Amino acid sequence: MQIALQQIIARCNVLAIFAGSVVLFCIALLPLQLNGQDQAWFGIPLPPGFTPHNNPAIIGTRGPAPAVVPAGEENFTELSGQEIIRDLETIVAFSRASRESQELGGEQLWGRVSGFPSGDRVVEWGATQLRNAGVAEVRVQELSQQEDAALWLPENWEVRLLGNELYGPGSQDVVLETAMALAPSNIVSGQLTAPVVFVGTASIAELQYIDVRGKIAVQHITPQAHMVFERSKAVPRAQELMARGAVAVLNAVDQPGNERARDFSNCGSPCFNLGGRDGWFLESVMNAAQAAGSLAELQMQISLQTRSHSGLSAKNAIGIIAGSGSAETIVLNAHADAWFDGAGDNGDGLAVLLSLAKHFAKPENQLERTLALVISAGHHSSGLNGPRNAVSMNPDIFTNALLVFNLEHVAQRNLVPARSLFDDGYREFVADSGEAPIVAGITNQSPYLEELFRLGVQRYGTNFVSGASTMASGEGGGYRSAGVPIVTTMQAPPLYHTSGEVLSAISVPGLERMARFMSFFVKQVDKAGRNQIEP
Repeated sequence: MQIALQQIIARCNVLAIFAGSVVLFCIALLPLQLNGQDQAWFGIPLPPGFTPHNNPAIIGTRGPAPAVVPAGEENFTELSGQEIIRDLETIVAFSRASRESQELGGEQLWGRVSGFPSGDRVVEWGATQLRNAGVAEVRVQELSQQEDAALWLPENWEVRLLGNELYGPGSQDVVLETAMALAPSNIVSGQLTAPVVFVGTASIAELQYIDVRGKIAVQHITPQAHMVFERSKAVPRAQELMARGAVAVLNAVDQPGNERARDFSNCGSPCFNLGGRDGWFLESVMNAAQAAGSLAELQMQISLQTRSHSGLSAKNAIGIIAGSGSAETIVLNAHADAWFDGAGDNGDGLAVLLSLAKHFAKPENQLERTLALVISAGHHSSGLNGPRNAVSMNPDIFTNALLVFNLEHVAQRNLVPARSLFDDGYREFVADSGEAPIVAGITNQSPYLEELFRLGVQRYGTNFVSGASTMASGEGGGYRSAGVPIVTTMQAPPLYHTSGEVLSAISVPGLERMARFMSFFVKQVDKAGRNQIEP
């Protein structure tokens, strides 16, 4: 009876932090828990497991707000969301095929990966789409991986919480299926078993009270947007844990549902991310085990097989639409490669780029300046930098470039936290009626270009954040060697670099909003003087 009471109390403590009504609900369950038959893992529900190609957020029947079509743009049907989503469906299909073929070594990781058949296939398909759109000149160029570079990939791995009757009758092993091995993790023997210790956010103030030597350290991470913004904190803290003697680090990432998240690297070997529900289950078990006095016996077993790939090659595709009266070029870029389904990063950007090719290839939409559309490789593959190679291999384009615009994850639906008083308190997410906020980076802070983004919000309802930025991350940074202003659009949704970036996470009106804005933006830039672009 005493152990059972401790188990219930441990569960109630987790629920009690939210609201008084939840505490009452938990207390009401007390007799049921005492008389229940299922006491495995302190009665804590097992995580739901992992389902590929699954949206982890709540997507209801209320769709996104419709796209705005200004007067005079009614005939630009190639920019409609329904047209663009068809291309996006094909792009995502290349990723799913890579999982079926197990080209990366197994079924746990898939995508459109530069250096592998899936990466080449999507670029070659994109080149065909450019030709079909009427783009007269299309270049497909092969690039080689730098000699000193290697792409680390995990091929097979498992994170297993070991069962023990101390945690309730029938407490069998639980495999945390969303565990994602992070570069460049390695286990010399291929497997390790060790006790588990929870370190909270792994701040220095917390770690002074925690002994992590010989243990698997679990740090909790709650992203404020996507995990790019957590790297500068999470990675050094993982490195500190390893320096203090931890044998492995698990990042329990507070994200929607239960998905794999491939972000963070160099955080100490071996290092893994856990999906939201898996992390929540593990932390709940640790809380209950501590209350029952059995936390010291809680152990995990981790196995990992990896491979480093060198000597890879990849392809860029470049479509060139000649201008009517100027040798200067406007360059638009979208990277084709992706982890997992990659509908958001960067399937949506590529699909929008193809819609712009269809638009500007029409004689009635010809620009004065030449338009170059780059489908780039190597965004995720070490030593294969598509933009840098595009600049070096195409001096005729980049010697006369006016600016480079990088389209990168631009139409994911906006997800907001949502909790129910009748669940276990885990932070779920639900889609609202818009798209995730889009950062607009302009490296030279041109007032003229900034004004175009302000007008974009008014004309099309694109959800650009109000603050100016000089960001040129992602593909944009690879174009610095061109020596021209770089414009970058990038969302920061919680599904970034996760298996949850599936088609249903994309806003079809959002695709149209961005395509129509980009058409407007390019036409305005084409009319502007160089002194306005580079004041």
